[in-house]
Amino acid sequence: MNVLFYTKLNETWKKELSELKKQFTDVNFFTETNQDILVTADVIVGGLLSEETIRKAVNLKLIVVPFAGVDHLPMDLLIERGIIAANSHGNANAVAERALSMILALYGRIVSYHNDLKEGQWHGFWVGKGLDDTWESIRAKKCSIIGAGSIGRSLAAMLKPFNIRVCGYKRNIISDVPDHFDEIVYDLDEAIERSEIIVLALPSTESTKGLFNSERLERMSGKVIVNVGRGDLLDEEALFNSLKNGILKGAAIDCWYNYPKNGDTFGFPSSFPIHNLPNVVLSPHVAGFTAGASKENIIEASNNLKSFLLNSRTISSVDLRSGY
Repeated sequence: MNVLFYTKLNETWKKELSELKKQFTDVNFFTETNQDILVTADVIVGGLLSEETIRKAVNLKLIVVPFAGVDHLPMDLLIERGIIAANSHGNANAVAERALSMILALYGRIVSYHNDLKEGQWHGFWVGKGLDDTWESIRAKKCSIIGAGSIGRSLAAMLKPFNIRVCGYKRNIISDVPDHFDEIVYDLDEAIERSEIIVLALPSTESTKGLFNSERLERMSGKVIVNVGRGDLLDEEALFNSLKNGILKGAAIDCWYNYPKNGDTFGFPSSFPIHNLPNVVLSPHVAGFTAGASKENIIEASNNLKSFLLNSRTISSVDLRSGY
């Protein structure tokens, strides 16, 4: 069995690899790539694989992705070749925490108050504006989490101390309501209607792209939308117009449409001036990327690999036809 690490090895990976080598003495582990190694690889560990690379790996049986997103993989080719893909959800708690912090920042007006006070501009009670110019608590509100997977379940637990009623949306029927959810519904518009806070925690697939289009957003008057899934879940222009025209009460966004290229560190996240609107909280797609979250993802990826080497099955695997 040949395992190729097609990813940069940090200290956590080096530690995991050392343990793997001790446990599986009959397995060849490669950390550098050449044509001969790629051709003979049974397993590739790494998420950023081109279709060309996968085609060259003629012996490939498994791709171990050390993070959750797999929308970049050529699903049709994997299905055709019978290749398994296993991803990691170890960063779910971090993403949920980021979602909660953005919700609190938006309702609490943390960003705008901070920026104004830096310039000497006060708000609220101390300048005689009182309740006409203050923040809003999230306590006892209602939240619908669109995508009741690992992130959604973690966020639901974090919301309960605020006495928030949590509704989850899933496409596929499940037998029991997960812990910390008050209910699960299977109609998207019903889930949206039930709550004032709508959190998107879905992957990008053919069935989820553009799910929140102009028609759907126009029906979300007075609601707050939070996106920690993928940018293309939300129609870009429709999101901007809904915020600018006051249909949406606000938005907290971690997943975007435009990203810096070639190592540049400057660039606006949308082709529309969303960054200039007063009712948004912006985050540079870092929800799932902390030192702790990265470590948990690597450990989960390593456990998937161990399981495959032991019994030819992974602990978790991607539904290639659904795309997640």
